Amino acid sequence: MKDSKADFAALLAASGMDYRRGFNPGEEVRATVVSTKGHYVVIDVGAKDEGVVPKEEFILEDGTLRAKEGERLTVWFVGMRQGNLLFTARNKATGRGDAALRQAFEAGTPIDGLVKGEVKGGYEVEVAGQRAFCPYSQMDLHRAKDAAEYIGTKQTFLISEYGEDDRGSNLIVSRRALLERERNAKKGALLAELAEGQVREGTVTRVMDFGVFVDLGGAEGLVPTREMSWDRGAKPEDLAKPGDTVEVLVQHFDPVTERISLSLRALRQNPWEAFAAQYRVGDVLNAKIVRITTFGAFAQLTPGVDGLLSNGRLAALAKGRRIASAHEVVEEGQTLEVKIESIDANEHKIALKPVTAEEPVKDAPANDPDSDPSAWIRANRAKNAGLGNNPFAGLNL
Repeated sequence: MKDSKADFAALLAASGMDYRRGFNPGEEVRATVVSTKGHYVVIDVGAKDEGVVPKEEFILEDGTLRAKEGERLTVWFVGMRQGNLLFTARNKATGRGDAALRQAFEAGTPIDGLVKGEVKGGYEVEVAGQRAFCPYSQMDLHRAKDAAEYIGTKQTFLISEYGEDDRGSNLIVSRRALLERERNAKKGALLAELAEGQVREGTVTRVMDFGVFVDLGGAEGLVPTREMSWDRGAKPEDLAKPGDTVEVLVQHFDPVTERISLSLRALRQNPWEAFAAQYRVGDVLNAKIVRITTFGAFAQLTPGVDGLLSNGRLAALAKGRRIASAHEVVEEGQTLEVKIESIDANEHKIALKPVTAEEPVKDAPANDPDSDPSAWIRANRAKNAGLGNNPFAGLNL
């Protein structure tokens, strides 16, 4: 018999068939019912040896057996029993007292619990009629901003520690371990089919200063701030919150590091395209000052499209007097009537001037140093090229 088993194993290996060699306690497995005779339901779990499930788990209240040969079902691995792969068809441990707790602990089976309240370092949880402890770090994949949000809720846990120590009964549970196990089960399938250019639906898990993390169903990707919106002034916290369902574009995926870069704005119309189709150089419209810099002020023309009012152009608001800062003549939030001087749709750049600036600023160089510093320097170098090194050249003494 042993020789025939060895021959069968060698035959499987030679055929290239991929059969499981072992299972982790609590692991979810898809199986096929092979036989319902005897005290166990025999199942094919894709391993060299068949698995068994206690028959009573399939007996209904009226005494009929709900398992049928050839039926596909989901089971969870419990452990080895008398040389057999023992599984359970119950995805959660049920009942009260030590028997239910021991079964859940040994089999790695989830068990429901009620979060009663906060205690030092975590939560008090009632599981199978007994008091358990869940550390803050083990309640979720990421620690909640408001720890009280779980109090009074029913959650599903894995028992991470069970037994007695010097202080008495020691029962520690973890919801995070269960969430990680479920996520890891999905992760492999997700990464196998993930590709750049795909549009995916996900759930926002964290909102950070530099962007938001989105769970795609087993793995997280990052939407950087610049990919959140076409509006450059928008902040991540204004656009998303944990729990939001969003559609994202997979911009980059590295299967080695498993880093996933996502975009929200790529799935929305580029406002620059709409602007370029509607407006032309010379058009006059109202704009809102949204940002002031050392070289001028940016004004929002339409949502997601800003134009630049250089300090040289803003000097017109000071009656031609040169200004050191845009703060001297405008402030953020102010609405101003502006004229479009140039549009570069490819580079996303628009030059503006106040409508009062119909004439060039007096005594200002032809090339405005604020809007084009390099051109201004080149022009002035050419102008002064004939002066040589004489410090008094060009002066009427």
